[in-house]
Amino acid sequence: MPSYSGTCHCGRVTFSIETENSIETENALGDLYRCNCSLCTRKAIIMKPVHQDDFSLTSGQDALSCYKWHTGMAEHFFCSECGVYTHHRRRTAPDQISINVGCLTGVPQPAEDQIGLVDGAGLD
Repeated sequence: MPSYSGTCHCGRVTFSIETENSIETENALGDLYRCNCSLCTRKAIIMKPVHQDDFSLTSGQDALSCYKWHTGMAEHFFCSECGVYTHHRRRTAPDQISINVGCLTGVPQPAEDQIGLVDGAGLD
């Protein structure tokens, strides 16, 4: 499986993911989405879910801060130094980690027609 690396803005937090889709294919990362919940709307980022076994935090555990709200099930992680949101553990699929696509190194931002919408606002 292809792997990709990512980093926050200051570089303290780094991670890697493995995904079935290759960067050379159309809709390279697949399963891209935005969420319309109150938090994600404010973050305005594009996310890519991967199974937790396909996510590795390679450095910066000590720099990560975690934000939980509502039910407290989802864990949103960001760098305490530069403030960039890097990833979160999903409430609706706790065995998945969604990463901030903008943090991936060398991956161009996807076209709007490649991004789905998750109705997080409609969850209880």
